[in-house]
Amino acid sequence: MNKRDYLIKTFSRTKRKDYENYILTAIWHKLDNMNIKPVSQQYVKRQNGRYALMDLYFPQLKIGIEVDEAYHLNNHTEDNLRMDDIISAVYEESIEDFQVYRMDATKSIDEINARIHEVVSIIKNKAAVVKTTLNWKTYEEELSELKQKEYLSIHDNVQFKDIKDIANTVFGKNAKRYQLSYFRVIDKTWLWCPKLSIVENGDTKSVASGWLNLLAKDWTYIDESHQDVAIAKERTKIIWKK
Repeated sequence: MNKRDYLIKTFSRTKRKDYENYILTAIWHKLDNMNIKPVSQQYVKRQNGRYALMDLYFPQLKIGIEVDEAYHLNNHTEDNLRMDDIISAVYEESIEDFQVYRMDATKSIDEINARIHEVVSIIKNKAAVVKTTLNWKTYEEELSELKQKEYLSIHDNVQFKDIKDIANTVFGKNAKRYQLSYFRVIDKTWLWCPKLSIVENGDTKSVASGWLNLLAKDWTYIDESHQDVAIAKERTKIIWKK
């Protein structure tokens, strides 16, 4: 995916949030730097087992942007807890200089634009400091570089679009696609790539044909079950046979 398509897809995630869309796209355009990679709706696991989506994140600079709309102001306590969880989760990943800036979308247009200008200046200043390593590579370029690495760490901020990219890049496979969420690495070693379930208002919802996959609070394992117990038992039999 080239940068044009990536940017269109990234910012289209905010198309139903008019104020958020205005602020985030304004920040991006005023930065005017195609070496800075923006990530919208960055997944952050919260301490209560749920998750938060950071409105905008610049991974190269470790800067997050949160837009507070009218809904947020009416849920001030919950929103502060959410922000505390985001900061805690990021620090747990050993990102010591992480910064997050909040944008109040209920202010006047002049106040909003002034805040946008302020945050853009902060981002530009930090980008100037790290400019020697600031280089937004395309997805294909990232995959090519990953193939040269001896090992990968959870702190490398690596993201894959699909399972075949993991298989081909990390394990030297030559797969065109995988219909299942797992594949054989070697002998009896398999790699599993589950889709995590969504928790809304205390209810766990499947995003993978009835499978319920929940990441442990300490991120050490994933608990898998199915809404249909019989299907879960059948999966267990298949795995043990393999």
